[in-house]
Amino acid sequence: MTRAHKLFLKWLLQFNLIFFFIFFAFDQGLILKILSSDKSYITSLISLIFILVSGHCAFYTFKVSKELNKAHVIKKSLLNENVKLKIIDQSLILTSKGEIPGGIVCDYFKDLIGLKKSGASSHVQILDTYVKKANGFFEFGWFCSDIMLKLGLIGTVIGFIIMLSSLADITTFDVTLLQGVLTTMGSGMGVALYTTLSALVTGVLIAIQYYNLESGCEELFSVLNQISEVSIDNSM
Repeated sequence: MTRAHKLFLKWLLQFNLIFFFIFFAFDQGLILKILSSDKSYITSLISLIFILVSGHCAFYTFKVSKELNKAHVIKKSLLNENVKLKIIDQSLILTSKGEIPGGIVCDYFKDLIGLKKSGASSHVQILDTYVKKANGFFEFGWFCSDIMLKLGLIGTVIGFIIMLSSLADITTFDVTLLQGVLTTMGSGMGVALYTTLSALVTGVLIAIQYYNLESGCEELFSVLNQISEVSIDNSM
């Protein structure tokens, strides 16, 4: 069980640490202060994207974790036991172990057995096809991380615009007027700094999660490549 969900458990550990960090910041009043100080609401948007993207990462990390489990079972069986892979009634069967559930691993070996039946010897082209499909799992995370950083930069620009626009209101050196200008400048500075801070922090946290997912995908296809070198029963 531990081996089966090793990748997902790593993500779960990472997310628990992230949750502790967020809870600590919330308990200290930092999160509410940041959200209330950002008049552009970009920080709120970044936070929403972070939650949704973390859910996306959790889903695909669990999916790849299950595929890794199946790949390791097949590898161990083919290397240590006298068993073979074959297709029976459109199902992938590991002899003496039973049917392999559908998914990336199952589809890959169905295509591989079909390729070998046609007389081809190389599995690289099929493997590359599946690698490209799996790349979309984590490339979405890198894209969202980049988007959050750009939103942070937009928030910085908006904050400076708010600050500079307040200077145009200075017509006299009236104390009350200057106090209002300074308040507006402080608000603009808050927008600039808090949006940048939130974008940097969430961007890093997203990158950590998707690095784990990318590593899992690389391990999965490394195992599949090793298994592909093992003799597979071509009979249907």
